[in-house]
Amino acid sequence: MKVPINLIKKNKILYFFAKKIQYRSIFSVSSKRIWGKGNIILISKKSMLFNISIQIIGNNNQIFIGDECVLERISIFIKGNNNRIEISEKVRANHYASWWIEDNNNLICVGKNSGIGDAHLAVTENETSISIGTNCMFAKGIEIRTGDSHSIFDNISGKRINFAKKVVIGDHVWIGSQVSVLKGAVVPNNSVVATRSVVTKCFSEEGVLLGGIPAKVIKNNISWDRERIL
Repeated sequence: MKVPINLIKKNKILYFFAKKIQYRSIFSVSSKRIWGKGNIILISKKSMLFNISIQIIGNNNQIFIGDECVLERISIFIKGNNNRIEISEKVRANHYASWWIEDNNNLICVGKNSGIGDAHLAVTENETSISIGTNCMFAKGIEIRTGDSHSIFDNISGKRINFAKKVVIGDHVWIGSQVSVLKGAVVPNNSVVATRSVVTKCFSEEGVLLGGIPAKVIKNNISWDRERIL
């Protein structure tokens, strides 16, 4: 959604209307601290937010929350400039999830109809991103990171060797509890990541069960459903 330039000279929290309004948004902020200029938060009037903590330090950052989202006990932290958090319609998130961005020109994107438990999504270093597809299901205690937040050097060359890389979670992905998804990882569409696994690389084959430390393909040609089918 493009915002008129006259609206972003100062930091603002705005509500926008969908074509059909079913109910007015409920927006309960437990903590809000925004420093800088040009920061804007766009919240659909068809969404409900409870006990949300927002902290922004920097300029021209945007938070976009689409229609019919329900977010509860979420912590959002942005430090840097020109960053964006984009939450599509009908996303559910709760259980003290935290979404963290540091540095500049970064993105967190969550696709529609996805449900997220207490996942910590951390985007660090310039121009990196976490992208989560549609119809995903995340359990509790999940860590997804684009970087390590600290530097590792090669002693011979003196060069840093652990730069950040984007993370991509495909559509219809189920991630079990206590899973870590690290920089450069790609989880393909229609896949499952087993509890306590650590995903460290790019997987391309769709419909796989991933598990282990580091994660590998345990089973091919699988699918999953939210319903417990007997």
